[in-house]
Amino acid sequence: MLLWHMGIAVLIMYVTIGRRRVDYRYVLLGAVLPDLVDGVLHLAGVFDGPAGRWVAHTLLAAMVVAVVILLGFKAERRLQVFGVFVGWLLHLVGDGMWSAPKTFLWAAFGTGFATEPREPYSWDLVTDPLSHLTTWGGELAGLLILLWFFVAFRLGADDRLGLFMKDGYLRP
Repeated sequence: MLLWHMGIAVLIMYVTIGRRRVDYRYVLLGAVLPDLVDGVLHLAGVFDGPAGRWVAHTLLAAMVVAVVILLGFKAERRLQVFGVFVGWLLHLVGDGMWSAPKTFLWAAFGTGFATEPREPYSWDLVTDPLSHLTTWGGELAGLLILLWFFVAFRLGADDRLGLFMKDGYLRP
């Protein structure tokens, strides 16, 4: 669910922080990274977890990302890139990872990962979409949130989208 994670992350950021010096590009990136990281690790054969959520869906992984950002970047750049960590955490919120504490709080409960709830990605999403209405509903909600941001901040006017792509700021 990429659009769901992107939409909910920018919405929560906007409602809580607003437009103040937040680089939304990095928040959007961080919002999809846990699924991308676990997906790449799965394709590489590193893991074949039953729920599809592995190390990138842990609080420990998010903390490692935060430490790398804090130690690896300086001043203004650190503030920009810190959005990756915030987006990563908001991804975990969007997935409701607290319902899988064995994964979310890994390795506090051992080295195994939760088997439920399962990641909704499979060919069934396409071949039998009616049995995945909550997944498609989440994607639709995320798309609508992103469209609202596009319209509300007039990203289609003048070169506002280009400016957003350069610095990630939402202008009034």
